[in-house]
Amino acid sequence: MAQNSSRPSRIDRIDLSILTALFSEARISKVQMSEAVGLSASRCYERMRRLEQAEIIRGYHADIDIARLASCLQFQVQIKLLNYTSARARQFEKTLLKIPEIVSCHGVLGHVDYVMTVVAATVERYQEVIAELRNQSENEFDFVTFPISKAIKSHSHSDLKQIVGRLTREEPGPG
Repeated sequence: MAQNSSRPSRIDRIDLSILTALFSEARISKVQMSEAVGLSASRCYERMRRLEQAEIIRGYHADIDIARLASCLQFQVQIKLLNYTSARARQFEKTLLKIPEIVSCHGVLGHVDYVMTVVAATVERYQEVIAELRNQSENEFDFVTFPISKAIKSHSHSDLKQIVGRLTREEPGPG
């Protein structure tokens, strides 16, 4: 696998502090950021640009509650492509990108191929979205639908430093 040449060789504690501040508040000002991490605003900006170029920072987003905004239903959907091939998977992925009600999709390992989130005003509209996906896709697929009753935790309620610390901590060796 080719590595991104602009990827930092390692993330230090200041980079992690910058990422943590952005993770919890993407609208933080450069001045507030510099105070939080102990660097000048210009040095913070340089580090942010380096993290953007390395594609560690992929963008700055608002956490919008679509269901509250549009008073809609949300559905988690598991998709299993029948007669799976890499070419069929790529075609399916291109198709679902064109359907605006499919607001997220992840390729997964296991008994299903994808888990996606669909928003719709009604159950009937949800069924139309699935029919549209079936009609536009050259793939046959099975699916299981889980209507979402409430959100319990999202990434915006997570502690980035704690996550990174647990992910990068060396596992003890045997014996």
